[in-house]
Amino acid sequence: MSTREEIITAMLDLGEEKGLSNVSLSEIALEVGIRKASIYSHFESQQALVDATVLYCRSLLQKKTFIVDFKAKDARSMLVSLFDNIIKVFAEKPISSYFSIVQQQRMFDESFADDDRLITSMINTRIRIALEFCVQRSWLDIRDTDFAADLMTAAVMRKICDVLSDASDWETDRLADGLIELF
Repeated sequence: MSTREEIITAMLDLGEEKGLSNVSLSEIALEVGIRKASIYSHFESQQALVDATVLYCRSLLQKKTFIVDFKAKDARSMLVSLFDNIIKVFAEKPISSYFSIVQQQRMFDESFADDDRLITSMINTRIRIALEFCVQRSWLDIRDTDFAADLMTAAVMRKICDVLSDASDWETDRLADGLIELF
């Protein structure tokens, strides 16, 4: 990992823990094991570091694949597999730190609100594809797949938050079962 990436990773870790606005360059330097002045050889300002961190995470997220298992034998196994895959992606560092920061900052910063919408859209698209496949196979009777995808996306986003905060002990199977029962 390059020094630049180490600085970004430190920003993510500290930003998740303390909130981005509470992270100082001195803390980042201490975390990375460099002098504070060395950060300026990689980033012209703290805002440039924040911007680079967001771009780095967006790039990582765009490379992730959310797998829809079109060989699944039923709607439940397809949705459980998809939900597990989505949750796994967001539970791994550094994406988990990025997701937590986005959730913290989205109410105060429009660019993070945009990131939240991007994440939600990525998840929603995969869920909608899976639901449309389930409807085509007559596994589910859904008249409005957009509404169903929105509902399931909200549930998956909540589950990701629960997983990241360790606040939930219920399984993804239960999430899928509850949502399938609606349709």
